[in-house]
Amino acid sequence: MFVGVDVGGTNTDAAVIGEDGITTIKVPNEEGLAGIFKSIEVEEGRLEDSRVVVSTSLPLNLLLSRASEFPTLTVLVPGPGLNYEKKGKIVKGFVNHRGDVVEEINEEEILEILKRERFQNIAIASKFSIRNAEIEKRILSIISSHFDEHSIALSHYAGGMNYPYRINTTIVNAKIKKTVFDLTNTIRNFVDDFFYYKGDGGIIPYRIALENPSELYNSSPAAVAIGAYFLTREKDALVVDIGGTTTDFVIVEDGLPKIIENVNILGDKTLVRCVDSFSIPFGGDSPVENGKLHPGRKGKAVAFGGNHLTLTDVLNLEGFEIGDYRKSREFAKGMEIDSGKIIEDFITMIAEAIESVNAERVVAAGFLGQHLSDMISKKAKISVIVPEHSEAVNAVGVAVSRVSLTMYARFDTESGKAVLNGIVEESPFGVGSLPSDEEMIEEAKKKVLSFAEGYTEEDVSVIYFNSYTVVRGGIKRGKIADIVVQIKPGISKELL
Repeated sequence: MFVGVDVGGTNTDAAVIGEDGITTIKVPNEEGLAGIFKSIEVEEGRLEDSRVVVSTSLPLNLLLSRASEFPTLTVLVPGPGLNYEKKGKIVKGFVNHRGDVVEEINEEEILEILKRERFQNIAIASKFSIRNAEIEKRILSIISSHFDEHSIALSHYAGGMNYPYRINTTIVNAKIKKTVFDLTNTIRNFVDDFFYYKGDGGIIPYRIALENPSELYNSSPAAVAIGAYFLTREKDALVVDIGGTTTDFVIVEDGLPKIIENVNILGDKTLVRCVDSFSIPFGGDSPVENGKLHPGRKGKAVAFGGNHLTLTDVLNLEGFEIGDYRKSREFAKGMEIDSGKIIEDFITMIAEAIESVNAERVVAAGFLGQHLSDMISKKAKISVIVPEHSEAVNAVGVAVSRVSLTMYARFDTESGKAVLNGIVEESPFGVGSLPSDEEMIEEAKKKVLSFAEGYTEEDVSVIYFNSYTVVRGGIKRGKIADIVVQIKPGISKELL
């Protein structure tokens, strides 16, 4: 079975895809992951033989919204050159651009910083660590004797040559690493091995996410985009996902979510790449007070056992029958509510958002998507598609997506080294050899495929390539190539 779980702001959705088709399950977040996994086992059977994928932006979003409560000690090893004092504490040590350690760290200096500073997590970033992570690892070995390793992030796991962006990404990772570690342990109480869903629409083994948890940023909108394409086969559309707390808008281009690079988090550019989405702060659980719709959430709709009138309840006042609609109507008796105007204003906000991106067709998702599709279509003057399982498009997207991995490779035949995501190993090419560009690209593809069983070279894209010949004394001494390859996000081959 293929199992996808998406933890939203209000509910947790699951989709189970097997021989009998698609089954979806929804539980309120009050029941937590335990509630959803127990429901899956009751309805569908054991999880051990399933591929389980979990999407959750929630811990990251909650933590990042309170970032100042989680101060970070940033330890930087930039070497000579630009001054990075505003970014963190500069310490001795240096790895040069070839990946050689040319200056060692000072253990006493690092221990002294630990004594002086106040912090809850630590980010360690050496300038050329993606070409040799040895210095970062040495600093980790010193600090981990005095501090919880699960709250320490190393920059080489984030990849990318841009040092300031990598520093910023590592700070984000440090702030959320312990949260994702604890979440992982909770999930592993129910299923030992699983994948996390990334913000670009791919999935990664949980072990990778533990070291680079910023990969999970904005994962729910990405899941909605993949799920919408899988269920409708509409390659180009705008997905409107009406959730409990927000309504998200996600652009799908050629069957994949539109991606943005170097996302700004906590006011700084990072190496994070994720789906290009935007939101309005209103959804089915948005409260109605003093006759007006307000952003945020105070609890469930009255129709689902809550104590606050919400947009969902107002729909019931206008003739919809969502949940226990009679309770909504009874609760609102005697209140002065222009329910028609409240709904009209909400639909207008959605229509204006659709018009802002010049969408030609819309896929409606979320629990209220099926109920409001006709009104959205009429107001925005656009075709609106409501797929089967529209209430759990996000979970379907999580279930059907495939493994997506990125590898930063450097081959240096003069020194006989290969560096793969910061890990140094022996080069597959002979010392002093001059392999062709094609041979080096081929080797990088083989390396990334060794981590992704069942995929072929056709599934691997070359994101970046640069090479040059090393000449000393008029003699060609070797060749250096920097290559970034990726198994692109998409739908699992077994489900196409």
